[in-house]
Amino acid sequence: MLGNAFKKLLVTAAIMVSLSPIARGQTGENFIINYDIRYDIQDSGEALVTQNTTITSLKNDVVPTTYSFKTKYLDIYDIVAQTNGKKTEARKETPGKNETVITVPFSTYSIGEGKQNVVTMTYKTKGIASRIGDVWNIYIQGIDAPETTTVYNIVLSVPVSMGPKIFVSPAPATEKFENGKNNYYFTKESFSSKGVTAAFGKYQSLNFRIKYQLTNNRILGSVYEVALPPDIQNTQQVRYDSIDPKPRKIRLDDDGNALALFWVGPKNKLEVTLTGSAKILGRQITPDFGGKITDLPKDLVREYTKKQKYWEIDNDEIKNFASSLLDPNLNVSQNTKRVYDYISSNLTYDQAAANQNTVTRKGAVAALTQRGSFTCMEFTDLFVATSRAMGIPAREINGYAFTNDNVEKPISISLKGGDTLHSWAEYYDPFYGWVQIDPTWGTTSGTDYFTKLDTNHFAFVIKGKSSEYPYPAGAYSFSDDEKLVDVDFSGTANSDEEFNPILSVRKTVNINPLKLMQGYSKYTVDNTSGYFIYDLQGQTLAPGQKAPAYLKNGETNLEIKDFRNKTYSVKIL
Repeated sequence: MLGNAFKKLLVTAAIMVSLSPIARGQTGENFIINYDIRYDIQDSGEALVTQNTTITSLKNDVVPTTYSFKTKYLDIYDIVAQTNGKKTEARKETPGKNETVITVPFSTYSIGEGKQNVVTMTYKTKGIASRIGDVWNIYIQGIDAPETTTVYNIVLSVPVSMGPKIFVSPAPATEKFENGKNNYYFTKESFSSKGVTAAFGKYQSLNFRIKYQLTNNRILGSVYEVALPPDIQNTQQVRYDSIDPKPRKIRLDDDGNALALFWVGPKNKLEVTLTGSAKILGRQITPDFGGKITDLPKDLVREYTKKQKYWEIDNDEIKNFASSLLDPNLNVSQNTKRVYDYISSNLTYDQAAANQNTVTRKGAVAALTQRGSFTCMEFTDLFVATSRAMGIPAREINGYAFTNDNVEKPISISLKGGDTLHSWAEYYDPFYGWVQIDPTWGTTSGTDYFTKLDTNHFAFVIKGKSSEYPYPAGAYSFSDDEKLVDVDFSGTANSDEEFNPILSVRKTVNINPLKLMQGYSKYTVDNTSGYFIYDLQGQTLAPGQKAPAYLKNGETNLEIKDFRNKTYSVKIL
C-alpha cells in the first residue's frame, strides 16, 4: 500500500465536465476528451501554458455546460478562455490548501453524438520551472484523463538560456530545435500520468566546508582516518581547496573513497577542516539498453554480491523475493528496475524520522517483512540486498541532498549537531557502469528516480565492501551541539573553471631491473592540484596523494585524465 506522502505528492490535474440537466453520468461514458497542451518556459522561469481540449459527445442527449481543471501546488494567473472560438469568463477558485480549480462555462456548444466542443485556455504560472543553484528543474503535472482519451499531445518548450539538457523524463517522442528554443514533444504513448520531470544546465556547482572532530581517549597516540567526499567519474567532481591540518597520507579504497589519515596524540583531540567545491552532473539511462547479466564482470559480482549486515542476502525471505523478481530474459537495468518499482509501490516512508534525534537502521529483511514506515536507509538496504541476491552488484551511498520539501524529498540520517544526510543506492550495469538511483525519493515524490538522478545528490561516502564503513562526513564529532557540515550552491552560474592538473614530479632511484633494462626512469608524482586525476599509468590519485611513474629516457610528458575521461599531457620540468 502506498504511503500518505506518495498519495499527496503524486500530483495530477483532474478534468471535470459538467452535463446539462437532460442527462447525467460519468464523464468517460459520455465524452471522448483529447488534449493538446503547450508549456512555453520563459527565460525568467515563468511558464505560458496553452491548453486545447476537444470534447466529443458519445451520446445525443448529453451537452457539456462547463469544463473544470483542478490542479495542486500551482499559482495560476492571467487566464484567458474560449469555448468553440468565442471568449468566455473563466472562474478561479481555491477550495482547499494548495488547490486551484479553473472552471470554464460554455458560451456556445454543439449538441449531438459525434459533435465536438473545444475549450481553449491560456494561463501563466511560476510553479513549473524553478532554479536550484545552477540548474533549472521543470515539473509538469500529469492529467488524470478518462480511459476514452485517444489524443494526449504535450509540448515542452525550453529557452537555450537555461543550458543544455541534463535529463527529460519520460523520454519524449521527438526533440526539435525550433524558433530559438529546445522543444520536446510527448504523445499519449510517451507521456506518463506522473507527469514530466526535466533539468537543464551544465552541472550543479557547490561549495562545502566540513569539520571532522577526532577524539583519542587512549593512553597512546593513534592514527585515525576520515572519509573525504570522493570523485565519481562522469557524475561528481570535487576539488579540495584546503585540509587543515594536512593529513599524514591520503589513500583510495576499493570503493573509490578518499581516506585521509591523521595522528591524534594520547588523551587528545583534533579538529580537521576541509573546504572545497564540487560539480554534480546529471545522467539519464534507458533501461532497455542495459547490459546482459551474463556480461557482468566476475570480480564485481564476487565483491558486490556478498552478505553484509543489513544486506541479508542469505535470508530465505530475501532469496525468495529476489527469485520472484529476477527474469533471466531481461537485462541488468530492467531487472533492477523491477526491484525499484516494487519498493516505490509498497514501502511507506516514515515522515516522523526527520524530527527524531537518532534513527535505528532496521535493514533489508525488516523492510521486506515488517509492517510500518521506514527511512531512506531501509529503502536503500532493500534495494541493495535484493539486487545482490539476484547476482547484480549493488552498494550504498551516503551524502548530502538538497531539498526544500522534506515531505516530497526527505532526508533522515540524523547526526549529532543537527546535520542530516541522505542514503541512496547504485547498481552496476555492464553497459552503463555504476548507476545511482534513489528509491526513497521515487516513492515520496512520485517521480522517476531510477532512469535519472537529479543534481541535488552530493555523495560523501560509497559503501560496498562494508554496509557500515566508512563513516560519512558529519559522523565525526566532539559533542551533540555543533553543526559540522556546510554545503551551499556556489552561485558561479555555470562557470567553466579550467581543470588544472598541477603535479609535483621528482626523479627517484629506479631499482626495478626490468625497467632499467628497458630504458625507463622512475619518478614520484605528487598530486598537488586539489582535483582527482585518473589513468596516471593506470592509477587514480586523490588530491595530496603520491604514486610512482615510469618514463622512457628522454620523454618529458605524462598523460593523465580528468573525471570526464578527457586526456591531458603534463610536462615534467
